[in-house]
Amino acid sequence: MQKTDTILFSALALHVFFWTFAPALFLPNYQIDTMEMIIVGQHWVLSTFKHPAFQGWVTEIYAVLFNRAEFAPYLAAQTACALCVLTVWRFSLRLLSPQTALLAALTLLSYFYFHYDSTVYNNRTFMRLFYILAVFFLYLSVTENKKSYWILTGLALGLGLYCKLTIFVLVASILIYLLIDPQGRRYWKTRGPYLSTGVCFLVFMPLLIWLFRSDFAMFRYAEGSIGKVQPAAFDHFLSPVKFFYKQIPVVAVLLIPLYPLILPPRGTFHFSFDRAKLCSPAGRFLLIFIAVPLLLQIFAAGYFAGNMRAALGCHLWLLLPLFLLYTLKIPEAKYKKYPLCVKLVFANIVFFAVMTICVTQFAPLLTGRDSRYHFPGKALAKTVNTVWELRYHTPLSFVRGDDICTEAVGCYSYPPPSVYSPLWATEADFRNKGGILLWFIADPGTFPKRYFKDNFGNNDFAYNKSTGQATDWLAQFPTAEILPPLELKADTVFPVPPVKIGIAVIPPQKR
Repeated sequence: MQKTDTILFSALALHVFFWTFAPALFLPNYQIDTMEMIIVGQHWVLSTFKHPAFQGWVTEIYAVLFNRAEFAPYLAAQTACALCVLTVWRFSLRLLSPQTALLAALTLLSYFYFHYDSTVYNNRTFMRLFYILAVFFLYLSVTENKKSYWILTGLALGLGLYCKLTIFVLVASILIYLLIDPQGRRYWKTRGPYLSTGVCFLVFMPLLIWLFRSDFAMFRYAEGSIGKVQPAAFDHFLSPVKFFYKQIPVVAVLLIPLYPLILPPRGTFHFSFDRAKLCSPAGRFLLIFIAVPLLLQIFAAGYFAGNMRAALGCHLWLLLPLFLLYTLKIPEAKYKKYPLCVKLVFANIVFFAVMTICVTQFAPLLTGRDSRYHFPGKALAKTVNTVWELRYHTPLSFVRGDDICTEAVGCYSYPPPSVYSPLWATEADFRNKGGILLWFIADPGTFPKRYFKDNFGNNDFAYNKSTGQATDWLAQFPTAEILPPLELKADTVFPVPPVKIGIAVIPPQKR
């Protein structure tokens, strides 16, 4: 094994080890996206009304393999991150020296979505992996024109669609590349693009049928998630500017290990590109697959005129370190700073680890209130199961209500009750077997900030915005026994107000 390989795998092992096992120790509660993936995975559905279910399947597989250990979702997330880094490394080896290729890959360990945000295991986690795999296989396809690479391109795109439909951005980018780039255009007369399209379509077909049967529920969710109902004319301009602005700190942090090599000399304020490399087939390829997806998402932000979060661009910058190291004019003397760049990689691993622990542990000290990380999910699960089992002496079958409450019970109970959704249960099932209703209680006059709507298509639940109570929703259950509200201590050593949760029991119907 070469020295560069040893450095890569050492850094990657350190990164994966920490971000797999440490969160299970210092994060008392899964983030709500992670809990959602765990719940979805338990039911092996093709999709929810929000997103396709690939990440849920992976979570359930890891949960079974590791006996439902708390670190399993974090290991799943780091599997995707590590494979992304290795893919970029293999890509970089085709264009750069082994040392520079190593740096292009290691730089990704500074990517926000591979450290701090990797504790939020969600539909973007494996989408990033299939995104970069599809781009890499496409590059191999247009440089070597092997049937196997065209098939792998289609397969990566098809599997990516089972993660998040954002992959359509990449599909559109590939089409644009094959239309505008001279190297890409010549393949229209070959079977390659059609082979990729056919494989992608075959893989995607079951999900496409589901989309038709659900009346394209995911598209409606996406539109409602990032768009405004009645946007002002100025929003169509402001939204894309905001989205682009949000990417700047993400990119700035990502490139920290490269600064000794790529920053312009003192007194100059522009980068100097190697025009020959920039205009080469590889340079054009990298530029197109950075610029075109970015422009498409900026256009989408302007079209929907809503709040497109920075995380929706998490896949846009995976190729940026490779692009810069390949196309920038870097004087030979600057490569003496290569060891410094590697040291910055390892320093970043340590820095972001410490920062994450500090932010998550000490946030209540600064804000005076608990965060989602400190939601007492385990205590709630234990209390809810005790309430049910003392009455009926059987495991709880269903839990229903506010997402963060019900998902915590679903994740931290064994055997896990079914978090109610019409995706995997009928109303008759719920009323026959009975269950627990849970809702978050806010102070009067405030809207519950923990409210997350419709994770599983259970859209009959709503709060009264003036009181924070769920009176209208509870009226649907005339047999409900409303119990005194629960007051649970947040999972933090700092003094914060208790978490108040409403609870009601739906007795099972006698047979």
